[in-house]
Amino acid sequence: MPAVTWEFLKRNLTKINLAEKFCLDLIFPKFCFDCGKEGSWLCRACQKKIILVKTQVCPGCGRVSRQGKFCSKCKGKDLAGIMVACYFEEGPIRELVHNFKYNHILELGDFLGQILADATLENLTLKKDFLVVPVPLHWLRRSRRGYNQAEILVKVMSEKLSLPFDQVLRRTRRTKRQVDLRGSERRENLKNVFEFFPGKNIDGKTIILVDDITTTSTTLLECALVLRENGAKKVWGLVIAKG
Repeated sequence: MPAVTWEFLKRNLTKINLAEKFCLDLIFPKFCFDCGKEGSWLCRACQKKIILVKTQVCPGCGRVSRQGKFCSKCKGKDLAGIMVACYFEEGPIRELVHNFKYNHILELGDFLGQILADATLENLTLKKDFLVVPVPLHWLRRSRRGYNQAEILVKVMSEKLSLPFDQVLRRTRRTKRQVDLRGSERRENLKNVFEFFPGKNIDGKTIILVDDITTTSTTLLECALVLRENGAKKVWGLVIAKG
């Protein structure tokens, strides 16, 4: 039986009025992940500690590059670039992402999705051909976790930016976690893993491909390859932070 927590109860109550929510907050109060202050998962003072990325860089060599484009030397092939919203090692962002991704604090999706929406507006001029797409989880991992964090972020972004979203990719097999691998192992681990959903249409679309964290860009590059092969005009990566 899963542990009874505030978030567990909230996710399993189909209808919850303000009085019930008030009672749950009394029994399972929220505490700021950074300073411990009661009342919210991240208090206003600690929100200011998050350092937003104002100057994007080439994902390959780290040189300053507008919109996080791959420079001519690094060449991202099917991926135009990667826009990074926050600095991972600064402030509470690492703690927020960890709790959102692994501890079922899904309310953080609204806050993190807003950060991604702001980063999009900071770097791109929105057009009618844009489509927001989440990096997929394997069905078994998604079933065990209960959700795909990238899907939650994409839905929030879609609402904030008035852009359409769609899940057009799937994983054909379960792989090892990228965080446990290095260099060529990461590339081999994801080789031919992603597949385009039959019946979907992204011809001429500019894709904003969303994930929570990127390290070596391997996941985004592999997804972009499939998207481009199936008609995408351009693919931009967008992440909360670079680990």
